[in-house]
Amino acid sequence: MRHIAFLSVFAFAGAVSAFASVDTGLLALVPAGAKIIGAVDVTRARNSDFGQYLLNKAQTEDEHFQEMINQTGFDPRRDLQNILFATGGPSTTGQPSSFAILARGNFDPARIKALAKSKGNTTIVNYGGLDMIVNQNEGGQQPSIAFLDVGVAVMADLSTLKQIIDNRASPTMLDADLTSKINSIGANNDAWFVSLVGGSFLADHAGPQGASQAKALQGVVQSSGGVKLGPVIDTTFDAVTRSPQDATSLSDVVRFLASMVQMQRQSDPRAGILASALDGMTLQSSGAAVHFAVSMPEKSLEQLAEVGSSAHAH
Repeated sequence: MRHIAFLSVFAFAGAVSAFASVDTGLLALVPAGAKIIGAVDVTRARNSDFGQYLLNKAQTEDEHFQEMINQTGFDPRRDLQNILFATGGPSTTGQPSSFAILARGNFDPARIKALAKSKGNTTIVNYGGLDMIVNQNEGGQQPSIAFLDVGVAVMADLSTLKQIIDNRASPTMLDADLTSKINSIGANNDAWFVSLVGGSFLADHAGPQGASQAKALQGVVQSSGGVKLGPVIDTTFDAVTRSPQDATSLSDVVRFLASMVQMQRQSDPRAGILASALDGMTLQSSGAAVHFAVSMPEKSLEQLAEVGSSAHAH
């Protein structure tokens, strides 16, 4: 089961960074120190077959969710257009990592601020001519929200939000390598991510049973991935490692995990669905680079989601 879970995350990494376009306006607001950036074209995702499936599965009868919509006038299923997530990566000081979530959509700032004022754990603080909704219950990080322009909202730790407000008149100069990779992967995917952070922080969470995976991940220097939605969902993952030997090790681990899933195709419904996609996977290494690609019919992804929901229900 561990092999299935690991490969599922690996294969669909781009989708959960939930990230064919690059919103250059949101990207210009990202702090210069960002090392990991992911995005989702929510409009395109919502209009896809899988997006419609997820909307139909949404629990619209959830009274708390409906109450939020009534109070703020914001329905994320309808009003979100693009989301972009950025972070500097794992902190080396033991403090929470800096982060920013930037969104383009239809917002009613007055109603959202009014709701925030009614809560005892938030305050409204003016900074740089903008009102920030500051959460007071999260220690030093203080997740905060501000509306930078019509249709643009940002949630970030307080320090990062102030940095974004200070720099909003001047487009951010991101790392050139990061920008190049974003332009390459973002142009062809509905959801994507790019990371200049090594894989050692992922290896730390692999656990004792994932020693071989951890060792392979430690060799990753940079990575990127994307998901293209449609009747067939295409997922890609690319990694640059420290050496050709590390690239071979990473490829071997992916190949081994794929074979483990394929061996369980008769006994595990999830493995059966994934195995069909993995039968046609592309796995290539060239020098220190590794490229992995897998395609899955949209209906198969729906089946995978249904099986997962049934497993959780039991």
